[in-house]
Amino acid sequence: MYTKTLVLLLSCLLSNAVFGYPAHSQYWPHRSVLYFAPANDKYVKQFLLEALINECELQDRDIITLVIAEDGYTDPSWLKEEFDVRMLAKLYEVKKGKHTAILLGKDGEEKHRWGAKTDWQFINRLIDEMPIRKREMQQKRSPCSI
Repeated sequence: MYTKTLVLLLSCLLSNAVFGYPAHSQYWPHRSVLYFAPANDKYVKQFLLEALINECELQDRDIITLVIAEDGYTDPSWLKEEFDVRMLAKLYEVKKGKHTAILLGKDGEEKHRWGAKTDWQFINRLIDEMPIRKREMQQKRSPCSI
């Protein structure tokens, strides 16, 4: 009995789902862009700058951005304390030494993957074509349109 309980506990603790993002639910209240990089380099800085420039569009589409660099840098900084960032890279099959951005939908599924540079207009259009986003747009007007 004790052995079965121990094996069950260990299998739960070591499963990918436990280390997954986010750990608390299958369906999320937001979309995510996970940006993996070898280091906090010029591409990371550009990604963060562009995310700031596009902040209204990101908020309107319920997108959060997370940066995970192999050198230990994360944005937000608390990310490495809440998640096993190496397991996230493994879970999403990110190649070491490469810049990889991944768009995750509210259903938790990967929607698109790209490299170092982000085409925010393309990402916005891609999201706007998703069924959940179409319903959101019917229910409320974008605060970003002038």
